[in-house]
Amino acid sequence: MRLRTVLNELPITGSYIHDEDLLEWDLIVSPSWNVGSKGVVCLGSMADYLQNDAPQTTDGILLVYVQGVLDEEYHKPPRNVVFVTGEVSPSDFQEAFMRLVLQSGELAVRREDLFRCYLDSYDLRQFARRASEVIGNPVVITNTDHKVLATAGEIPNDRPDIAATVESGYVSQSVEDHLAESGILSSVRSSRHSIITTNVADNLRCVTSIIYHHRLEMGRFDAFEVTHEVTGIDLELIDYATSLAGLMIDRLGVAGKRVDMGSSVLADVLSGKFEDRDAVREHLRIADVPLDCNYVLLRVVGQPGAGHDYYARVGQLVGDALAGSVWTNFGSAVVVLVSLGEATEAGFADYESCERRILRDRKFMGALEHNDMRAFVSEPFSDVMEVRARLKQCILLDEADVLERSSRQRVVFFWEHRFQVVASVFKGLGYSDMLLDKRVVAMARYDREHGSSYLETAVMSVRFPGSPAEAAEALSVHRNTYFYRVNKIGELFKLDLKDGDDRLALSFTARVLEALGEDVVDAGALPETN
Repeated sequence: MRLRTVLNELPITGSYIHDEDLLEWDLIVSPSWNVGSKGVVCLGSMADYLQNDAPQTTDGILLVYVQGVLDEEYHKPPRNVVFVTGEVSPSDFQEAFMRLVLQSGELAVRREDLFRCYLDSYDLRQFARRASEVIGNPVVITNTDHKVLATAGEIPNDRPDIAATVESGYVSQSVEDHLAESGILSSVRSSRHSIITTNVADNLRCVTSIIYHHRLEMGRFDAFEVTHEVTGIDLELIDYATSLAGLMIDRLGVAGKRVDMGSSVLADVLSGKFEDRDAVREHLRIADVPLDCNYVLLRVVGQPGAGHDYYARVGQLVGDALAGSVWTNFGSAVVVLVSLGEATEAGFADYESCERRILRDRKFMGALEHNDMRAFVSEPFSDVMEVRARLKQCILLDEADVLERSSRQRVVFFWEHRFQVVASVFKGLGYSDMLLDKRVVAMARYDREHGSSYLETAVMSVRFPGSPAEAAEALSVHRNTYFYRVNKIGELFKLDLKDGDDRLALSFTARVLEALGEDVVDAGALPETN
């Protein structure tokens, strides 16, 4: 229990303290005088204080009660002593203090309940609902743009301003002006703890607390005195809930204009913690993730060897750039779920829509460019349960190393490098030989040893089917030269470029060879030639 709470809950008329920082000390309320006890606040009398065994350390607090007026010489007590004055008798004051001993245990239990709310919640809405139950009054959580992130509890019917806030999703400017002009917000900011204010019009009390994280103001946590009267213990509880809301906002990427992204849900889905599709959909729905859409998964990587803090900042950056996306830190990277819009039966005009969605997002592309990051993009999909498989695509795409390190290309699409990925996987398993038509490998080796261009000619014949003129133009050769090479390909390598199966074998092997590199060609066997 904080010393501030102790003083708020006792029947006192004044207090004298060494410095205000002591008010934030979290202490155990002890019923007995215990000299120098670390982390303990205990009750003593002036006689206790004047005795030689008064505490001499700063690890604990002696609370000295004086009935009536305190002599001025004691108005500046030592750091480990707090003088309080009041009108009640010492015995009545001791009784009130003893009640705090029991209440401190209750507070500890409620704090633990709030912490469990934080651990078990996947979004701010869920956290707000559970926090409201523990606090016992309705709550409203807003961000720095006055946008309502979450509400919970029964909002009073006689407060149209609060109802309008909930309905519109934003705190009205008139309410914000009132809070500013009345000095409420400045008082909360300067004190760094919640305060109680009373609306004069309807006599409804409200607790206002600023959400901070890493010393940055991230929003506000308001509780309304509806169900029961707010006590000093409630204020401490609301302060604790506010700090947890800051952690929740940071964890979910909710800052500034960013609204709850449900990143913890995505992390759990990627980790395989959910196997039930309906449960996944419900959690995503609560986190405001669009459902019944086509999606792609992005894996954003940056500095090699960077840790969690770095990627937490990357996540905030990416989440802010790709509006409506869901991101989480996962496996030394940021993983982003991006909606491509309503799912269609065909579904795979999605290649084009994905490229348009990502490449035309100047903020996202700028974030990649300015921070030397790359985004690896999966195949489009419509079933959210596929995210683990799509993440594997992104990882394999990265491992395939399809780009030169010097390349300025920032976004790598799986469908553009499918063959390289397949080749990389088979190579890693030691089975790359299974992918290759030996005739095509031999052609590649022959070209290298003789300075010929048979493989390039064969590839162009497939690229321009039924159009020798275009193929010859692409090769920058005369049509007669083109036809000569096509005939020689049949003679030397037993490939019929008019046969569909041979054309498929040629195209596939050529792409795989491109991905595997020159070593495979060097190891190939040449056919018998005359």
